[in-house]
Order: sequence, then C-alpha cells, then structure tokens
Amino acid sequence: MHDTNTKNVKSIYHFSSCLPQRCGIATYTTALIKTIENRYFAIENDSIAIRNREEPYRYPSRVKYNFFNQDTEGYKKAAQIVNESDCSVVDIQHEFGMYGAQVNPDTLGKDDGKNFLYFLRNLKKPSVTTLHMVYKNPPEHHLKIVQEICKLTGHIVVLAEIAKKFLVEKYHIDRHKVSVIPHGAPNVPKYSTLFFKEMLGFPRDSFIISSFGLVRPKKGYEFLIKAMPEIVKKYPEAILLIIGERHPQRSPEYYENLKKLVKKLKLSGSVKFINKFLDYYDLLNFLMATNIFVAPYLVMDQVSSGTLIYAMGCGRACISTPFDYAKEALANKRGILVPARDSKIIANKIKYLIRHPQVRHRMENLSYRYARKQTWAKTANAYIKLFEKIVDQYDKK
Repeated sequence: MHDTNTKNVKSIYHFSSCLPQRCGIATYTTALIKTIENRYFAIENDSIAIRNREEPYRYPSRVKYNFFNQDTEGYKKAAQIVNESDCSVVDIQHEFGMYGAQVNPDTLGKDDGKNFLYFLRNLKKPSVTTLHMVYKNPPEHHLKIVQEICKLTGHIVVLAEIAKKFLVEKYHIDRHKVSVIPHGAPNVPKYSTLFFKEMLGFPRDSFIISSFGLVRPKKGYEFLIKAMPEIVKKYPEAILLIIGERHPQRSPEYYENLKKLVKKLKLSGSVKFINKFLDYYDLLNFLMATNIFVAPYLVMDQVSSGTLIYAMGCGRACISTPFDYAKEALANKRGILVPARDSKIIANKIKYLIRHPQVRHRMENLSYRYARKQTWAKTANAYIKLFEKIVDQYDKK
C-alpha cells in the first residue's frame, strides 16, 4: 500500500466525461480515479460529468452533478458546486470535442469547444488541466482559447513530450507551467499468448493481429483489412480482430462498410469484429492474446493514445502510422511506423514480423520495458505530487 497521508490534498473533484459514457477520456478518468482510490484511500474523490447527450447516464455515486455539454448554464453551476465544496483541487480532463463542438484538424478555429471556458472562468479552486489534444499548427482563434485555458488553470498536464514542445513553441506557454505525465499503462506480467487464445476460443496455433477502439473513419481500419488477403495467403493461421463497437456519436455506415469489405475480400474466416465496448479486464485478455497490434490511424495530429500504450503495456509488438504520439512511443526500435493508407506496406511489415519471431520478441521486450515506466500507479503518484504542489502554491497566494 502506498503512503496514504497526503499533506494538503484531502479531496479531489474530477471534471470530465464519465463512464458509462463510452469514450476514451471517460475510460482514462475512471482508471485514474480507481488507482488514486486504491493507493490513497484517505483522499475523497468526487466527479462532475459532462455528457454528450441530453438524457443522463446511470452514473456511479461519486458523480455529484452531470450536465449536457451544450448547456452553458451547466458549466456555471458546475463551477458553483465545486467552489462551495471543501475540495482541495480540481482535476480537469480536457479534450476539445467534449465541450459541445466537433473539433478536428478540419474545423480548427470555428468553435473549439469554447463552452469549457464558462466553467474555468467561474472556478475559484486550484486546478490542474490535462490537455489530451494539442494541435501542431493552431489557427489564431484556437490558439487564443488554449492560451486562456492555460492562463486560468493552475497547471497544465500533457501525456507526451511532443505535446509540451507544441505548447511551448507554438502556443508560447511557459514551460514551467506544463508537466508531462504519461498515459497510464496496465500493470500486467508479460505472459505468452497461448493461454489467452485458448480462453477466448482461438486455436493455439493462430496468429492474432488486433486493433481496438471506438470504430470510426479516422481509425483507418479499411487499410488494415485490405492488407489481410496478402497476409492470409502466406500465413493462413493469421486472424485480424477489430475490437470495439462503432462510435455512438458517428454514423453506422463506416462500420457496415468494413463488414462489406470483409465479405467482398472473402475474409470472413480471417477477420472478426468484437462489437463491444469492453471493460478493462476483457480488453486486457484480448491484448494478451494478440501477437501484433496495429494502429492504422489516419489523423497525425494526435498526442496521446490509450490504445497504443495499453498494447505496449501488455508486451505486444506494435505497428502504427506515424501520428505524433506513436513517433515518440515507438522510437528506438520499440515498434514499426508505416505510412497512412498504405495496405501493401502494412501487409509487408506484418509478414516480416511473423517471419522473424526473434525481431518480434525483441520489439515486445522493448515495448514492455517502456510501458513499465508508466503504469497507472506511477501515473496516479505523479498526479498526486503535482496536486500537492499546486495546492501549496495556491495557499501561499
């Protein structure tokens, strides 16, 4: 058990999306809260949930207030609730699309989830804001919103060194106000795939290629599927798993098109869709059964990836397109980078790793060693140390 006596952090309010809303930030926040609760049982953890639909979800009891992301009064009320509480610090998990606007490289500067500022402008408690998305080339309007967020919050957290570099060089944020706390990774032993394949009903001699996450067009899964005929021709034991349900906020058309593509390419026996939003332990079982994890994502402006670090945390060989986070995580031969939208190169790299198990195993070990430095326990400890520092600075004002 970790030392549970924190000097000045007695309670935390977490401001984020929350499970059972199905999104990566909700999953991240839940993992962080559970780790803090397990290691610092004296700290009280409450939440305010921003939701992506008008009707509420069935939230856990720690969610004291929830509101629709388009409701500007909801942000003000949330700030009031926090201000009137005895919380020590506010943990804010921020991704632009959470705040009522679809923010992506094509829409930058048009809205930028500015609803969030209603909360931050009214907040009177010390706060730490984690920016899960930092764009490399921000237009002026977007840059000013990020600068205001950084000005109004006590400290900024990012999940990769490249994101800090962008904030300092492109957004002109003081480097001392930005900390890198890596995305938490699962704390699991590096097991063989065989037990997990059998447990999940796959043949012992199958070779599992997988990718996971909410299914939407920017994931690029069609290029991974198009790589499979060439792989299966050489290695008929290869099976591709697309793990995750279609994104609840996106059209079902993309998911249906992927299934049609599998049928057209006569891959029904070699490509399986795991159409579920898996809980933590079920997800780990699938990753532990995986031989090669592939992230064929199409958006290069991405400075965090829970999917990639979870696969690395399970000690799996990884192939990815060169989005910003992947370039950092898979550097120094920890993985293989491939161009976006290039099925031929994806197929060639997968076949290379199947053909050269010694190369694959070396990559697995490097990947696993990297992820061990950022297990969820280490991530939670880093947050608590930062919270202590920010509360101390706030008290001295």
